[in-house]
Amino acid sequence: MSVVNSITAADAREHCQRSRAVLVDARPQVMRHQGSLPGAVVVEPTDVREHFTPTPSGTFPVVRNPDTEIAVVSVSSQAPVIAEEIAGLGYTNVRYVDGGYRAMRSQFQE
Repeated sequence: MSVVNSITAADAREHCQRSRAVLVDARPQVMRHQGSLPGAVVVEPTDVREHFTPTPSGTFPVVRNPDTEIAVVSVSSQAPVIAEEIAGLGYTNVRYVDGGYRAMRSQFQE
């Protein structure tokens, strides 16, 4: 298992705005009633493997380039685990947003 690091919400927003990163909202549906994150790829935590596993031809389905930065937002205790799962599928630049949804949402409300 690889080791993923956290990223601040401010850095994640900046990286996404500059098209250097993809924001992945991996909160369970029951938690997404809190609101959405603009531009985020929404994936149920239980469906991460299904959506991020490379296809038989070797292409990466959700984020086309495995070296693209991915910033994962989820329930605080799940975010590092989900980020590790994505990294374990061959993505090389995966992080989880420190502070989760609340921290990330506050970046869009500024």
